[in-house]
Amino acid sequence: MLPLLIICLLPAIEGKNCLRCWPELSALIDYDLQILWVTPGPPTELSQSIHSLFLEDNNFLKPWYLDRDHLEEETAKFFTQVHQAIKTLRDDKTVLLEEIYTHKNLFTERLNKISDGLKEKACNESCDIQSTLKVTSCADCRTHFLSCNDPTFCPARNRRTSLWAVSLSSALLLAIAGGGCFFYWQRKKEAVKVLGKETPTQF
Repeated sequence: MLPLLIICLLPAIEGKNCLRCWPELSALIDYDLQILWVTPGPPTELSQSIHSLFLEDNNFLKPWYLDRDHLEEETAKFFTQVHQAIKTLRDDKTVLLEEIYTHKNLFTERLNKISDGLKEKACNESCDIQSTLKVTSCADCRTHFLSCNDPTFCPARNRRTSLWAVSLSSALLLAIAGGGCFFYWQRKKEAVKVLGKETPTQF
């Protein structure tokens, strides 16, 4: 239950908080804070600050695709850091929130790297994904299984494929058109020869 607090510190993605994909987590923030702070419970200011972090937007513009295993692993690491910060800075709420904010940024950087790694794994020309991996898109909360050359992960590769297909089609059309012109020219040339042979010589 404790790591839920840390997950709730995830920033928004493209103006939408990734945690809206798991709406049940929001209701557990106060419960987790109660466990962390113990009796008599966390200060109102801290609770409000945590909720504001949960709702605020950020400047991460690229889409995120994450699998639950990596998210939980990084959450566990992050929770250890935040728990230590609460133990040492609980008497200074301002410094405590600044420390949590710093760890949150480092946390999101690591998750960005994981997301980039998933894209690299799927879009690499030598992709050899054997097992299925379920991932969640934070932009629209849809889940799907990662596969080689996944169009969701590899839009640039898809565009290259489309351009190649268009170029090939254009080349084929030009070849057909050129072949038709050549055929027409050849038939016309043969017709002229035939007419030349059939025309009597004038004296």
